[in-house]
Amino acid sequence: MLEYFNDDDTGEEPDRQNLDETLRRYRESASSGQWQNGLPSADALENIVHYCLETHKFDDAVTFARMWREVAPYSADACHKYGIALGSLNRWEEALEAYDRAAEFDPVDIEIMVNRAIALEQVGRLDESMMLVEQALVNEPENFDALYTKAMILEKRERYDEAIRLFSFLSKQEGFGRDSLFELAFCHEAIDDLNGAIEVYNKIIEIDPYEANAWFNRGVILGKKGAQRLALASYDMATVIKPEFVNAWYNMGNAYAALGRIDESIAAYREAHKADPSDVPVIHNLASSLEERGHFKEAIEMFGKALAVDARHVASFYGRGTCYDALEQFAQAVEDYDSALALDPSQGDVWYAKGDALYNLGNLRDAISSYRKALDLQPKDVECWFDFGSTMLENGDVLEALQAFNECVRLAPEWAEGYYATAKALSAAGQPLTAVPYLQQAFSLDPVKYEDFHREFPAIAGPLGMEYLRDIIHRNDLPEE
Repeated sequence: MLEYFNDDDTGEEPDRQNLDETLRRYRESASSGQWQNGLPSADALENIVHYCLETHKFDDAVTFARMWREVAPYSADACHKYGIALGSLNRWEEALEAYDRAAEFDPVDIEIMVNRAIALEQVGRLDESMMLVEQALVNEPENFDALYTKAMILEKRERYDEAIRLFSFLSKQEGFGRDSLFELAFCHEAIDDLNGAIEVYNKIIEIDPYEANAWFNRGVILGKKGAQRLALASYDMATVIKPEFVNAWYNMGNAYAALGRIDESIAAYREAHKADPSDVPVIHNLASSLEERGHFKEAIEMFGKALAVDARHVASFYGRGTCYDALEQFAQAVEDYDSALALDPSQGDVWYAKGDALYNLGNLRDAISSYRKALDLQPKDVECWFDFGSTMLENGDVLEALQAFNECVRLAPEWAEGYYATAKALSAAGQPLTAVPYLQQAFSLDPVKYEDFHREFPAIAGPLGMEYLRDIIHRNDLPEE
């Protein structure tokens, strides 16, 4: 955690007004490259850098700290403050270079040592960071910045129990409470202590009821626990506090969708889309909810918006394709499925959907090829096996159809359709006797199949086959019409 030098006497209004004016003049001179009286002195630059850091004007701090270094090239303080300014902008690699330079000039300064450790932790060099932290803590055992950095390293190393102890201690220290509590909650979540995480977020909310991120995170944890209604209440609070909170609206939409409250999920996704019109997951989920509600044309429009932002968004090609399918615009559906598969050919669901669309276009050969691709990727998809078998049967390949229906029976032994379809294929192949046990099982699982049998089988088995089947069925005391 970086410090910004809030000295009491720097807060006096006259000094602040003078520094504001000085900063304005310095900006103009830095922009034009013309300094009326030459470059400012090191002391003047030091003052303005401290002021910029204190007031969080970090871009200005970088500009004038760099100039300070030029004026005082051997100043550890200039290098150090330059590093702080860069770190405040998350430019950690550059900040580390500045801290390294500062340490060359003053290798025993604890503040420089700790800030170097912070930068090393931020760029992922955890072993080096921990070494500096431990060195700093030998000299200053209660250096809270060092302890916080140590806790962050332990968290990144997934040593959560140790991190929890440190963050618990730091959460009681002035200036470290909020950040430590958020990290403490994260650690509890990481070890699957969801109740512990919720307790921490409740504490943050108790301290600051208007902390939108705490309400949001609380909602996420409640959602993980399956408490969607309670999660919704947390997301609602987050959006009341922060109306443009895209992720809160988005998660609210997901929670409503999980509860089957599609109209409310659409409303939440619309709010998220209004707050950020270029967020692809938001647009996609809004389109998906519109599709689920049966608003296919608007869903197609929204999927198109998602693809306008991200032309490689596979799920939106697939989603738009299923909408075209629902509108029986099968050629357009196939185009979108092809676009999705060109980007990711490993999508079994898309191959399956393409097979169905091709079947509906009367293109049995290519439909069969697509079903095969889908089954290569998803060999346990019972419905795909069924559609593949049905198409093979329609195409006259009884043997392949039987193999497909046998897969249905193997994968879903309680599903009547698999047995009934097997009986159909056997009867079509002139083996009505072999079909009988499959019919018996189908009727047992779903008595309605008996009605289907009398309606469909005459065309499949022929007059003699049908007479034989009826005789066997009656002889086995199966239901009469």
